[in-house]
Amino acid sequence: MSANSRISTEAPDEGSAVKFEEMLEEMNDVDRDTGERLRRHLQFFFMNPLEKWKVRRQFPYKLALQVLKIIFVTIQLILFAEMRMSHVDFMEDTNTVMRHKFLKEWNDDRDALQYPPAEGRYSVYDGQGIFDHLSFIIGSYYSIQTDSFASFSYDVQRPPKHGNASDPSLTAGVEFDNIPFIQVCVDRINSVTVNNNTYEFDITDVHECMYLNLTASEVEQIRADSNAVAKAFERRGVTFKSEDALIISKATLIFKLRTIHFSPKSGDQKPECYKISVSIAFDNSRHTGQVHVGLSTVISYVNVCNGRVIKGSGLNLDTLILGIVDVIVLLLCIFSLVLCFRALIKAHLLKNRAIDYFENMFKIKMSVSDQLDFLNLWYVMIVINDILIIVGTMSKISIEFRDFDNSIFTLTGILLGMGALLVYVGVLRYFGFFNQYNILILTLKKSIPSMARFMSCAIVLYVGFLIAGWVIIGPYSMKFRTLGESSEALFSLMNGDDMFATFYTINDSNTTIKVFGTVYIYCFVSMFIYVVLSLFIAIIMDAYEVVKDRYTYGLSVERSSLKDFVATAPTGTLSSPTTQAQFAPSALLNLGRGWQRLE
Repeated sequence: MSANSRISTEAPDEGSAVKFEEMLEEMNDVDRDTGERLRRHLQFFFMNPLEKWKVRRQFPYKLALQVLKIIFVTIQLILFAEMRMSHVDFMEDTNTVMRHKFLKEWNDDRDALQYPPAEGRYSVYDGQGIFDHLSFIIGSYYSIQTDSFASFSYDVQRPPKHGNASDPSLTAGVEFDNIPFIQVCVDRINSVTVNNNTYEFDITDVHECMYLNLTASEVEQIRADSNAVAKAFERRGVTFKSEDALIISKATLIFKLRTIHFSPKSGDQKPECYKISVSIAFDNSRHTGQVHVGLSTVISYVNVCNGRVIKGSGLNLDTLILGIVDVIVLLLCIFSLVLCFRALIKAHLLKNRAIDYFENMFKIKMSVSDQLDFLNLWYVMIVINDILIIVGTMSKISIEFRDFDNSIFTLTGILLGMGALLVYVGVLRYFGFFNQYNILILTLKKSIPSMARFMSCAIVLYVGFLIAGWVIIGPYSMKFRTLGESSEALFSLMNGDDMFATFYTINDSNTTIKVFGTVYIYCFVSMFIYVVLSLFIAIIMDAYEVVKDRYTYGLSVERSSLKDFVATAPTGTLSSPTTQAQFAPSALLNLGRGWQRLE
């Protein structure tokens, strides 16, 4: 291959700029016409919507869709947030009621989120305490309908004989024989034998479950005397004696209830039936003498509560509004997705034509940075947020048709929330078309590479402090108990929050750890607040100064073969008839027509 025909891969600099205009003049009429069309097409491609409006009076459909999307997606999120708040409040209130109903001596102070917590973990410390709690749970379970000012009922498995019968479990007391049994599960090791102060452990894991089929007389005895629960369990092969302390790791009581959620003031006036799976665990896995007691619930939506719920006829106004907004959002996102995806495809076709023309006619291989100029990341982000909102809206519609799975609620919230965030971020692109408003975007674009390199080093330093703090201070401070909590504590310190509490929560029972923890916090705060964060801000400020000087003093911008080729012909006055004729669709390349490689 001769030197003249060899394809150049070097980017042009100020001293060796490619003479594109001269090379076009030396071509034949067909190749020159193709090159001029390509240049005009590239110039039009890199125009912003305002410039395209001046040239062609082309309505900015994508901009209009983004504005409409912001309006209706915001309305959709507000309506969804109100519905989700009502749902989450109901679940949290139900959890609170369950704790007060089934945990002995549970008080309001434990319900409040306090930091540091005013009280320790809810626990029992002896066998009598376990019996008292078991007796309290059993008594509360068998009196849930009479002692609660709420529509709690038992999860009766037998359905009513007639479909139109009212639900007896919600309208009247359930007979004792129809009350489902409490399930008891015990996790233990096989056996422990003590011989002259020598322990022999058979650590085979054993998991046993049984139903506590108590009689009415046994329940009355347990209510009258908490010690009767020990005999009731012993008759069924479960004991909680002192010699069982090393055998039993965990005991769990499991039962299910039903309830109806009806909150007309929340905007949803339809009664909803829920099943509450309650699990109360006595955790003795550490075998320290402190048995942690915890209650957890799983609340799931069911179609009927052992019967049927009579609903009013017709759609109410709230349901109609929700449906209309969802349909509008779906249509807007589908149109936006089609337009942006179409624009990405046309940009890809234009890039391929430009690459072929540069390689075959100019003998220049287009650089990767020039090729990336054809990929509009704003459109990519819009495509992603459209997909998120479409999937989230479909999930939201399923919820509105009474599929109240909590995981679907969570997934819908994440999809719609992230989609809305990207919608708002995408609108920043249109602010970038005005010199007075694009400083944020240009500064971020300029500083991101430097910030990424800086953060790679800062993260290594941060992880070092994180692991050291977790391993050394973790056993002596509640703020460093886990790796995640340690990271949260360090990030708070990095922002200057909660410093005194971090010093204070380090247990002073170990003087060495107390001194090390104090020095550790001093070093971390000094390093990250006064050094790392200051350098991070300096990088951003340096990028800001570069951007400001470029616009204030007209400093030269980065050059490339693509930019030089586009700049070889001035665009002129955009609103003039001559310029409008130059950028008419007939004067540009036909991207839909098959492309023959130039030889």
